[in-house]
Parts: sequence; C-alpha cells; structure tokens
Amino acid sequence: MFRKTVLVVIVALGAFGCQSKKEFVITDEQVAAESTLKKDKSGKPIYNTILSDNDKHYFAKKLDVTEPQIYNVKLYNFIKAWEGTPYIYGGATRNGIDCSALMRELYTYVYGKNLSGTASDIAMDKKVELFKQKENLREGDLVFFRITDEKIITHVGIYLQNNRFFSANRNGGTEISNLEKPYWKKNFITAGRFAH
Repeated sequence: MFRKTVLVVIVALGAFGCQSKKEFVITDEQVAAESTLKKDKSGKPIYNTILSDNDKHYFAKKLDVTEPQIYNVKLYNFIKAWEGTPYIYGGATRNGIDCSALMRELYTYVYGKNLSGTASDIAMDKKVELFKQKENLREGDLVFFRITDEKIITHVGIYLQNNRFFSANRNGGTEISNLEKPYWKKNFITAGRFAH
C-alpha cells in the first residue's frame, strides 16, 4: 500500500509546472536551436542588442500593449531567444530548461542579479521582498505559484506587463502566459522584487 501511495504522489508531482517528466528525447530541431544561439568564449549566450520593429510589434500584440511600452531591449531579446524552448526538469540549456534555471539565466543577463536554487529557494532569498497584491506588479518582478499539493512554492516566472508573465512550463515549454487565466489565478501565491 505504501509503495502505491508513493508512486501516485510521484506521478502527481510530475504532472504540473516545474515538476519532472524525467524522460525526454532531444530532437534535431532542439540541437539546431541550441547551435543558433551565439556564445562568447566562455560559452555564455550572446543576445541581440537591438529590438527590431517587428519584435516590438510581436511583443506588443502578445502582451496587449502599445509598441512604445516594449522598451526593455535586454528583457525582450532574452525572451525572444528562449521562447519555445522545451521544458526539461533540471535542464539549463536551449535543449530544455526548467522554471528556476530560466529565471536564473534571465536575471543574470537582464538585471545582473544572481538567483540560486529552486523556485522555493528563490522565494526565500533574503534579497527578494515578497508581496501579494497583483496590482503592485511591475515589469521584472518575480511571480510564484504552488501548482502541486506540496506546501512549498513550485513554480516561478517573471512579470512582464498587463497580467502577462514569462516562464518555463511543463506543458508548453518557455512561453508568455496570462495571470488571469483560471489555472494561474488559482495557483498564484506571491510576487517578489529585489530589495534595493
């Protein structure tokens, strides 16, 4: 009986958000995507420094905002480079990435801030000030979710604008999602902002 219960819990944990699927296949498309991201001598990705008008239009439409509101070139070039990357628990490359690794990479590149550990670890970081009011969210804030029955935070993303956020999801990979969708609304726990 104990083994069946443990198995059911493990299967349930793997069904949502940043939880593991464990088995994956790396496709030719994923390898090609990884090789198209330019890297410096140390192996770190190099991102575009200019956001094209087409990119501004794309993100404005995706976020349902005006094009002049898309002004953080580093943030949106990062999203452009990573959007559509498959989700792999424990992954940290364009071949597959999980939510916490995506946020670590994003915050290092875009904001020069270091995050470490899991979504729960990031939420508990003393440099991150937590708050619950969604109306206080601004671009660059972290958004945290509990998407399992565990009593810990299990998913993290970055708030963009107009109730949209970017994260790595088990079903869909890295994508822009809407906080007002019932699934995300129900599972939202808190938000966080780096203390100055």
